Amino acid sequence: MRRNEDSAAGYEPPRYRAADDAPWYHVLHGNVPEHQIDVMYGPEVPQGPLTPTHFSHLARLMKYIEPQTNGTHAFAIGNLSRDDTQHEAGHGAISLIFAFRIGGATDHAGRGHPPFAHGIAAVDREVRPAPLLEAAITFHRHTMNAGESGSTASAFYRAYVRAVLERPDGVSRVLARYVEAFDDLPRLPRSDLSWAWVADAAAQPRRVVIVHGDDEPFEAIASVASRLAAVLFRSNIKWTAITTGREAGIPGGLSVRLVAERHVATEERDGRLLRLEEVPGDEAEIARTVFNARPYGAELERSKPVGWRERYAAQGAPQGAARTGPGAQAVQREEAAAAAAPVVAPAAAAEGEQEERPPVVERPLARRWVLRAVVGASAAVAAAASVLGVLSDPAREERRGDVAAPPAAVMEHEPDIEAPAPPPARVGTSSPEPPPAATGGARAQRRGTQRGPERWTQRRTPPPAVKASETAGPTVFDSPPVFE
Repeated sequence: MRRNEDSAAGYEPPRYRAADDAPWYHVLHGNVPEHQIDVMYGPEVPQGPLTPTHFSHLARLMKYIEPQTNGTHAFAIGNLSRDDTQHEAGHGAISLIFAFRIGGATDHAGRGHPPFAHGIAAVDREVRPAPLLEAAITFHRHTMNAGESGSTASAFYRAYVRAVLERPDGVSRVLARYVEAFDDLPRLPRSDLSWAWVADAAAQPRRVVIVHGDDEPFEAIASVASRLAAVLFRSNIKWTAITTGREAGIPGGLSVRLVAERHVATEERDGRLLRLEEVPGDEAEIARTVFNARPYGAELERSKPVGWRERYAAQGAPQGAARTGPGAQAVQREEAAAAAAPVVAPAAAAEGEQEERPPVVERPLARRWVLRAVVGASAAVAAAASVLGVLSDPAREERRGDVAAPPAAVMEHEPDIEAPAPPPARVGTSSPEPPPAATGGARAQRRGTQRGPERWTQRRTPPPAVKASETAGPTVFDSPPVFE
């Protein structure tokens, strides 16, 4: 036990340095003799576009992928950019993984059928259905190629265990020789892909389960998985893996399960359930029917900000007209009438004149706006005068002999609107004092303007001066008095 603890504390998996243009990075994960289940072999990180985050995601996926019960292997396509803070669709990292259970062997704790997984990672490479399917088929052929001691993966694992226990200095050569056998994997070109699909997170199913026949060939399963991965790679969907294994779904993202009919569990029916033959061949149909996604270009057009000028131009409205305020509807009616006005042809050209003048359209909008502004101002003055008259003190007016008169708006600039005539004059009996002479300058006398919040504004001339001898009795005025 002590030896195992010391071994675990000092264990460091062998690393290798890949070529600068390497299309794939290989990682091996499984039972390490006298240690535990851990990384067996992998590239140095960081190197090139491969980051420690990509490596840790791949190691986690390889740790938990499990073949189905009585199954020989499990296949998965993993997303290594799920948690990228600056993720750009079409430029992430993916992995292809095969997981096995090695029959006839035991792990470090004496348990049978120890796990072994081989994963390859591609970073910022084009993910299209056809090249990805070719890579999956080539990868499957190398790992599952049966020999005298079983599959290639099983034979490698036994050779690796013997080297660790008997020739520790030769472990690196065994690992390197096994990885070199995969040099014929297709080389995916550098990615120039961009956004293609956008989906709302709230509209995503928790999982997608695709059911296939019990004897479905690997090529048919890998073909559907490659089409799904190509759509997800160019979208904003947060996904974890597309897998044929029986492992629990990794939280924090969408998972896709490809399951044989005999292995469909009851809880898997809670997600979106499809048959393998129901998965569309077209990527646009896959995005819409499987992942509730829409084209990215349509999303840009719908979310593009539009100013008020563009909105009104799209509606066929002039940009210079006012669209708010109390006169908005009247202005719109005036504009409609002006637009429908007939075109006034110019006068006939003089004989010999070659230049033809363009037609003139009569648009009296400016004059009508001025008229409406004057009418509105006059109505506001009349309303204010009415309010001030209601708030005046009746007792004070009776005591001083004031004669009440209704307000009248000043309409010097509006000859078409007549002001209401004042009522007949009344006799003031409460004050024997004569009214003072009107003051305030020639302009005040000409317009009959009164100062003060409770005095009326009249367009009448001041009354003639009254002699002192005529002030003994009640005073009768022909028109309302004008005060300072």
